[in-house]
Amino acid sequence: MNLSNSQLSRRAFLGGGSALAAFGLLALTGCATPTATGVGTGAGANAATTAKTINFYGNSLGEEALKSAWQGILDGFSKEAGVKVAPVIYPYDQAATQLALTGRSGKLLGVGQSGGWQVLTPMNVLADLTDLAKGLGIPQGVLDSYTMDGKLLVLPLTAAGIGMITNGEIAQSVGITSGMSVEKFATALEKIKKQDSSLIPYAAVTKNPDLKDAVHWMWGFGSDVVTDDFTCTIGDAESVKAITWYKSLQDAGLTQTNVARSDARILFASGRAAIYDDAPLASTFVKTNGAAQNIIDNIGAISRPTSGGKDSFNRAWGSGLFASAGEGELTSRDFILYAATNVEAATALYENSAVAPAAKSVADQIPALAADKFQQAFRTEVSEHARGAAWDRVAVTAQIDAAIGGGVATILAGQVDVQTGLNALKKEVQGLLDSNT
Repeated sequence: MNLSNSQLSRRAFLGGGSALAAFGLLALTGCATPTATGVGTGAGANAATTAKTINFYGNSLGEEALKSAWQGILDGFSKEAGVKVAPVIYPYDQAATQLALTGRSGKLLGVGQSGGWQVLTPMNVLADLTDLAKGLGIPQGVLDSYTMDGKLLVLPLTAAGIGMITNGEIAQSVGITSGMSVEKFATALEKIKKQDSSLIPYAAVTKNPDLKDAVHWMWGFGSDVVTDDFTCTIGDAESVKAITWYKSLQDAGLTQTNVARSDARILFASGRAAIYDDAPLASTFVKTNGAAQNIIDNIGAISRPTSGGKDSFNRAWGSGLFASAGEGELTSRDFILYAATNVEAATALYENSAVAPAAKSVADQIPALAADKFQQAFRTEVSEHARGAAWDRVAVTAQIDAAIGGGVATILAGQVDVQTGLNALKKEVQGLLDSNT
């Protein structure tokens, strides 16, 4: 699922330009001084070279939980390659603005974490990392999330999805397992309800802003939601069928109204819900939310039930690294390959983040991961079915997610019928796409 770079319009580029105008040409707040490269050059203008110093753009070195692991990667690579890696640290929520400022100034040189990478694509300053991914065993659906014009612009470092988390004891008692049809899944939820009417069988998200979860259900029923050429298909027969089914669970009392993901985590950890949707950090959340030992011991993950024998999908979730093209590119590529394949570095990241490496060839070498039953299940049942959304590649990803969530919320609330609600949602999403591509 590749997009043409030309599909990202000048308007998206000007979004970065607006940020530049707002902040002026002052040095970036909290940033080290970047090493300059050719101003205004594109990826094809400069030959790839080595450099004695590259920058590392991102937020992780500023976050206590991840700082030590990332500092270890920078130090390890610097020692091995004999180069300096200079941190350029900014808060995650400022990533897009900071990258837009740096990219537009022509001073981007080095490696960056993927948060906000979309603002750089219209500037044509990113290197093609396709060859680095070969042989690593990264799920294709995850690679597609970062591929434009046939070029892989971000190498995934961690890869997962938003998958279905189960209370293993309850799931086993009613026959819930991977590979189910949506019809059999709904029947199993009814069995849970009959066993214990106080339980919420499936604490599905029914409240925005997390109702973007509706996307992987629409995918599973056969709707593209948004195609590669940025055409919104919401409102087609498949998406109507998906949301009708999703709402039917709520109408039958198998899900509950007004549940956000944070609510679902607490409901699951407290034993009041049998199933919910979350990232691989779910195994950590049950502990931090005070779950009983039998829930901690039996947490599991299953593949998302399917409709009509179609493929199972989960919205991709993870992180990666990009490199600026041209000056210093060869050194940046070496850094990215080191971060992605060095087992010691990957182990440190896994132990600090609880998210498995994207590269199967590396993940398979981490003993702590191999020994974790839940993480192993999550990798095979969820991460391997992860798929990026077409709009993940544009700078208005969050706005489109919010629009989808808001539109589905009105349907679940009974404010509008499914077809009418999805038709209105299609118009809203298409408007955002047309204005930003």
